[in-house]
Amino acid sequence: MSFTSARRDVRWIIVAKSLSWLGDLVATVALVLRLQSHGAGAAAVSALLIANALPLLLLSGVVGQVVDRYDNRRLLVISSLAQAGVCAAVAFVHPTAAVLALVALLGVGQAVNGAAWQALLAAIVDGDDLTRAIGHTQAGRTAAGIAAPALSGLLVGLYGAEVPLLLDAAAYVAVTGAALAIAARRVVAPAAAGTRRRGGLSIVRSDALLRPLLVLLGLFVLLGSMVNVVEVFLIRATLHASTTMYGIAGATLSAGMLAGALLGGRIRGMSGLARGFVGSATVLALSIAAVGVAPTIWWLLPGAALLGAMNGVLNVTLSSLAMARTAADERGRVGALIGGVASGTQIVAYAMGGALAGAFTPREIFVASGVLGVVAPVLLGRAVLRAASATRVSPTAVATADAPA
Repeated sequence: MSFTSARRDVRWIIVAKSLSWLGDLVATVALVLRLQSHGAGAAAVSALLIANALPLLLLSGVVGQVVDRYDNRRLLVISSLAQAGVCAAVAFVHPTAAVLALVALLGVGQAVNGAAWQALLAAIVDGDDLTRAIGHTQAGRTAAGIAAPALSGLLVGLYGAEVPLLLDAAAYVAVTGAALAIAARRVVAPAAAGTRRRGGLSIVRSDALLRPLLVLLGLFVLLGSMVNVVEVFLIRATLHASTTMYGIAGATLSAGMLAGALLGGRIRGMSGLARGFVGSATVLALSIAAVGVAPTIWWLLPGAALLGAMNGVLNVTLSSLAMARTAADERGRVGALIGGVASGTQIVAYAMGGALAGAFTPREIFVASGVLGVVAPVLLGRAVLRAASATRVSPTAVATADAPA
């Protein structure tokens, strides 16, 4: 591929991932508000979030095999069109069971899209260019995450839940157009007769860098999602802050994530990425503990900004290390496994956070999470740094070409 074509394709991927994330969050907020207005309780909201996340966990192996076997651009077109149709259906379906089933179908499409976009991006650019592209992609997603709740709340207030859900459908139509506009194709050659493809877990277990990366990913998703459950109680009940300040704290965290994603995209080299990953994991854990001991909301805000920034750096360095380390024809399986681990630990964290909140104060949960988070990178960080220093970056693409749409 030409340099100009590669840059254009990267821009399309950034736009597509940002649009899909914006649409998904707008739809999620709209569905939560609709459930609440129809008298559903917290159990229904929890079931909605789990229904969306569960396919990413349960189907990670199948999705990875599919992404590493078929043309990624074609998969993206098919799955995005299917998601547009499901979103349109959800807008006019109200029984909770039917909504949960449709949301689970959306989760299947999200699992395919997430792994396919990541593998295709790594097939287009490599090295520092890949890190930069991942940083911009994460920044776009974070910006969408900042805008989505307010946009969805406004649309639900003016028009009801149908309009934001149809907006999500329109976003997936636009994502389909972006996939069609991409020139690159990622098509992995079929395995030789009698040869069995390794699963994502087998690939990760056999690699000295991917193993600790996956363990640390699971731990930090667990800790971050667990403290999210009690965050509102820390701010509102412990620190006695207003609802406005609660919103400002959330915005501060998101702004930090945006800055961290852009900062992470500027890190160079495998050793630099490894140091950035271990360093951001350590500081992230310390910032969780700092938020837990903040005496007032004004002391909490700097900790929230730092926490968000380190989260952004962590996301970029993790994705860059995983894609650079993985062989080009195995990236779909590894990417799907990473998504599955993140979703699985998130589900566990929500349950743990609710259970622990009954026995411990929000401060105790934050501080304990921070301490545990510091111990992990100290124990595993040396293995990450050592493996990264010995890494030779995998080939960029399996097969790419300037192909007609």
